[in-house]
Amino acid sequence: MSGKRVVIDASAALKWRLRDEEATEGADSLLDDFLAGGLDLLTPTLFDYEVANALKTAVVVNRLTEAEALDAIRDFGEYQIERCDIWPIQEAAVQLALQHQRSVYDAAYMALAQSERLWFYTGDRRLFNAVGKALPWVKWIGDYEYTAIPESVSRRKQGRQVDK
Repeated sequence: MSGKRVVIDASAALKWRLRDEEATEGADSLLDDFLAGGLDLLTPTLFDYEVANALKTAVVVNRLTEAEALDAIRDFGEYQIERCDIWPIQEAAVQLALQHQRSVYDAAYMALAQSERLWFYTGDRRLFNAVGKALPWVKWIGDYEYTAIPESVSRRKQGRQVDK
């Protein structure tokens, strides 16, 4: 575990494969720092469903081939991103969703970041624009800079259960 940890959503991670997206450079830098061991990534378990659905949609609209989508799914499965159960943050997710008029899916990522006291990187420009000013720990992936991320303290040591 490194000293720096962030929450990412599916929209940020999908930029690693959907190369026609904006801000792929920031997403690539985040991935490079993660793969080099300098950064730990956390996400709620819904991440995997969102990634799989987005990759399927990318095939349907000819952004990826089926083989590319399946390769991406295998790669995402091999990344050691910490998948966190949603049940401990469900209430906070609903509250954030109502407060900021966002989906509970989006708010689950925000609730995880809030509960862990971490920055949250999103690749969803509309989400960032809607909440970024009110929630300064919500960051746009295009602005990713490793040196700006604060060092974090592991909450896992405090007895929090995390799924891998």
